[in-house]
Amino acid sequence: MEEAAPTRPLPIGRIVAPRSVAVIGASEDVGKFGGRVIHYLIRHGFPGTLLPINPNRATIRGLPAWPRVSDAPLAPDVAILAVPAATLEAQIADCAKAGVGACIVITGKLAEAGPEGAALQDRVVAMARGAGMRILGPNCLGIFNPVDRAMLSSSLALEEPDFAPGGIGLVSQSGALMGTLLSFGRHHGARFSRCISVGNQADLTLEDFLAYLLEDEATRTIGLYVEGLRDAPRFRALLKAARVAGKPVFAVKAGRSEAGAKAARSHTASLAGAFPVFEAICREAGAVVLDDPQAMILACDAAIRLPPWPAAGLGLAPIASSGGSTVTFADMMPAFGLRLAEMAPATCAVLGDWMPESHVALPVDTGSFHEGTRGDGLAACIRAFMADPDVGAVAVPMTTQPDMAGRTALFPPLAREGGKPLLYVMTAGAVGDASRAVMRAADFPFYDRMADALAVARALDAEAAGRARAQAAMPARPEGAGPPPALSAGPLTEGEAKRLLAAYGIPVTREATVADADAAAAAARAIGYPVVLKGVSRAVVHKSDLGLVRLGLAEEEALRMAFAEVTQALDRAAPGAGEGCVVQEMARGEAELFLGAMHDAQFGPMVMVGAGGVLVEFLQDVRMAPAPLAAGDARALIEGLRMAPLLRGLRGRPAADLAAAADALVRLSWLAADLGPRIAELDVNPLILRAEGQGAIAVDARATIAEEDAS
Repeated sequence: MEEAAPTRPLPIGRIVAPRSVAVIGASEDVGKFGGRVIHYLIRHGFPGTLLPINPNRATIRGLPAWPRVSDAPLAPDVAILAVPAATLEAQIADCAKAGVGACIVITGKLAEAGPEGAALQDRVVAMARGAGMRILGPNCLGIFNPVDRAMLSSSLALEEPDFAPGGIGLVSQSGALMGTLLSFGRHHGARFSRCISVGNQADLTLEDFLAYLLEDEATRTIGLYVEGLRDAPRFRALLKAARVAGKPVFAVKAGRSEAGAKAARSHTASLAGAFPVFEAICREAGAVVLDDPQAMILACDAAIRLPPWPAAGLGLAPIASSGGSTVTFADMMPAFGLRLAEMAPATCAVLGDWMPESHVALPVDTGSFHEGTRGDGLAACIRAFMADPDVGAVAVPMTTQPDMAGRTALFPPLAREGGKPLLYVMTAGAVGDASRAVMRAADFPFYDRMADALAVARALDAEAAGRARAQAAMPARPEGAGPPPALSAGPLTEGEAKRLLAAYGIPVTREATVADADAAAAAARAIGYPVVLKGVSRAVVHKSDLGLVRLGLAEEEALRMAFAEVTQALDRAAPGAGEGCVVQEMARGEAELFLGAMHDAQFGPMVMVGAGGVLVEFLQDVRMAPAPLAAGDARALIEGLRMAPLLRGLRGRPAADLAAAADALVRLSWLAADLGPRIAELDVNPLILRAEGQGAIAVDARATIAEEDAS
C-alpha cells in the first residue's frame, strides 16, 4: 500500500522518527557519506521505507534505487543529503518538487565557509520554505534515534552495535562531537532517546528540538552543546519549562573566553560576555552549565540512573580501601566547589564500631578497620552515610585489590536502598574491566577518573539548587525603588550616576560639586573632614589612573592643595571637558564590592556582583544574573563569590553587612529592569560594606545611557 505524502510542514516528531527516508547520494561504498548513511539505517534496523537515490545504480544494498527523489514511488518524510555543495541546490529543488517533508543536509561548506556558501545556504532555505519543507543543517550529522531505530546519520559512532534506547536527549551544534558523546556514553552504560545535530541551524534550530524533547515521553534528561542561539528569549523560556516538567538540562557552551565588549568603557562591559551571560541565564532557569561535554553526558546519565542529590550544598563522604585514593579524592574536591560532609554523631558511632576512634573522620580508609577491609563493615558505613543529613552523596574511588568485582557488587543495592547517589570510580584501568561489567549488569553508572565523578557531583549539586530555585517566589520590588529620573543619552558623570542609584534607594555618599577651592573648602566644612576630592569629566573613565582622586583629606590646607593638583590633572586628561570637582564624604567599612548592570542584546537586563576596588578586572571574581532579582538570589550570588569568606569575617574582623549588599543588588536589578535597553552599562565600584547591621554605601559610580528607542 502506497504511503501518503507527508503533511507540510512536517512535525518535528516525524522528522526525528520518519516512516520513510530517501538517501540522496546513496552508495554501496561505506567509505562515502551516502554509503554509510544507508548502511547504518539497515544495520540498526530502520523499520520504515528506504529509498536509495543514485542516478548510476539500479539497486543499492538490495533495494531499488532511483535517479531522483521525484522519480521515487512515494514522497518520503525525510531525505538525507550527502552530496557536494555544487549539486545541493538542484537536489533541494527536486526534494521540494517531490513533496519531501524535511531534508537532513549533511553537506557542509555553506555559511560556515564564507560569503558564497552563505548565499547558497540562503537560497536553499528560501526554496525549502517556499515549498513548506523543513531543513535540518546544513553541516550537520543528522539524528540518532535509538527509540525508533532511526539512525539518520553517517557518523562512525554507529559502527558500534545495539544502541539500547534510554532517557538522555541530546541536541548538539557539532555533529562529530555528538557521535563521540554517543560512543562515550555507551561505554559508561548511558542510554539515549534522541540525539540531534543541528549544524548551521539555517532553518530548524536548537530551540526547536529542545522544545520537542520537553514533550517527548522517552526523554528524561537533556544535554545541550551550544555554540550560538537563534532565539535567546525562547531558549530561556524553554529552560524554565524543562525545570517545571522535571527534566534536568545540562549544557556546555562553546566560546567561554569570548569577550562581550572589546572596547569597554566600564568594568561591567569588560567583565560581561557571551559565556557569563549564558551561564547566568541557565542558573536562573535551573539548568546546569558544565565545561566538559563528556562530563555533561555523565551528569545526564547520573540524573536518570542514580537517586537524586537531596539538596544543594550538602557534603560528600568518600570511602575506599586505599588511603591514597580517598585522600586524593578529598584533595580534589575544593577545586570542584565541593566539601567533605560533617558527620552526625550517629554516623561517627557506626564508624567507631569498625575502626579506632582516632580514625573516625572523612575521608574513610577502610584499611584502618579493626580486621581490615570487610564487606559488612563497608556496607554499614555506607548505610550510615546514606542516613546522615549532611551527606549528599557517597564516593567510592576504588583501586586495585583482591575480588574487586565482588566488592563492586555491593554498591548498587546500597545506593538504591539509601536513596542517595553513590559515585563509583574504577581507577584501575583494564584490570578493573570485570568491575565495570558488574556495574553494567546492574545498570549502574561508573567513572574511570576521579575528576569525572567530581564533575558529576558538582553537576548534581547544581541541579538540586535548580530544583529549589524553581520553587522560589517571584522577585518583589523593594519599597522606594524607582522610578528613574529623566536621563540624557551618553556617559553620565559620577554625580548623575549616583542620583540614579539614589532614586532606587541605594545609599550614596554625601557630596557637592564645586568650581573653585573656596567652594571646595565650604563643602568640606558642611560634610565634615576627612573628605575625598575627585575631578569630574564625562570623557574620563578611570579617574584614579589619571591622578584625579585624592583620599583622606583631613584639613583645609591639604584640600586646597589637592584641588589645585586635581584641576591641573583634569586639564591634562580632558582638555576643555572638565566639569569641576566633587567633594565627597570619606566612607570606610569592612569590605568592598563591585556592582554592575547592563542590557544584553539577547537576554535583556543583567546585573553582576564581584570583588570591588581597583583589582576588580584582575581578580575576575564576579557572578551575574538576569534582572530583576529576588532577595534570596541576590544573597546567594554574593555568597557564591570566592571572596565570600572575607565578607563573613576572618581573624577577628567583623562580618560585613551582607544583607545591605544584597538589598543594594536587588535595587540595582530593578533599575536595570526598568531602564531596559537604555542601560548600556553601569558600575558601582566600590560599594563599601560596613560591619554587619550598619549598612552599605556606594562610593563611586559611572554609567552610559543609550538613546531611547523611538519605536
